Parts: sequence; structure tokens; C-alpha cells
Amino acid sequence: MRIFVIMSNNADERNIVNQLQTGDRRAISEFIDTYGKFMYNVAFRILGQVPDAEEATQDAVLKVLKNLQSFDQHSSLKAWCYTIAYRTAIDYKRKVKNHQDITKVDHLISQYNTEETAEIADQKFQINSMMKILDDESKAIITMYYLEEKKIKEITEFTGLTVSNVKIKLHRARKLMAETLKKISI
Repeated sequence: MRIFVIMSNNADERNIVNQLQTGDRRAISEFIDTYGKFMYNVAFRILGQVPDAEEATQDAVLKVLKNLQSFDQHSSLKAWCYTIAYRTAIDYKRKVKNHQDITKVDHLISQYNTEETAEIADQKFQINSMMKILDDESKAIITMYYLEEKKIKEITEFTGLTVSNVKIKLHRARKLMAETLKKISI
């Protein structure tokens, strides 16, 4: 039984791509099992809801499979899949606006009535409020940089932005979030 492991070895990735291009059902199934989970995580971080992330992931996997002929064999398959998942999720979010963030926090607060958990829920609400003011691209960059601990160069590969543009967006997002925190704290 062959199992795909997400790796950066270009020869192995070329082999995976070649198997997928031949329409090998087993290769497609293994690709979906391995890369699909990775792509789902990317979509979920942007969309924040399971059904939306599942739908965006399905679209992204189909885009990968349909566009394998345009994959640059000298690039990383993982980075290419990440970019497609990222852009698909951003596009999906533009089409379907997500207004349930505050409701989730309210549900958490009503579910837990101890002072400590209410404090945690309040912190989550504040963070959620700060992230809500950011545009989708800045939110994704902040997530990749701070939560996924990606280097700026990696973020440029995934987003297609320049290094200086990523740095500027990080700076502006941090500044905007700090200003929002001051307003909330006052």
C-alpha cells in the first residue's frame, strides 16, 4: 500500500503529479487523503466554519486535479496546493460573508457561567473583534505568521505578495489591532 507523505522532495512530488495526471484512482484517493487534510486546514483557518471549509476544500482539490498540467514541476506541490486552497478560501469568503463569529462567543459565554471561563470567553471575543476588523488577506497573513509560524518568504510564496508588501501588511494589521485593543480596554 502506497501512502503519500507531504514532503518537499521534487522527484517524489513529480511522481505523485505523474500518477495523478494518468488518472490513477488510487493515487487520487491518496492525494485527497493526504493533501486534502492539509488544504482543509488552510481553508478552515480562513473561513472558520466546518461546512464552509469543507466546501472550499472540495473546490480547491478539484482545481488542483483539473490544473495539474499547469503545475511547475520545479516548484513545491505542497506550496502550490496551499496557494490554491488559500485563494479558493478567500474567494469563497468574499462570496459568502460569515456573520456568526459574535454568536459563537455569545454561545460560549452562555454555555459556561463561571467567572474564569467568562474571562476566557471575553478574551476570545476581544481577539475575535480585533481579527474581524482586518481584511481577509491581512487576517490570513497574521494567522500564517503568528499561529502557523511561517517565515515571511513562505508567506510571499503562498500569497503571491512581495516581501515588503507582507511586512507592511503585518505592520498595519498589528497597529490596527493594538488600536482596537486600546479602544476595547478603555
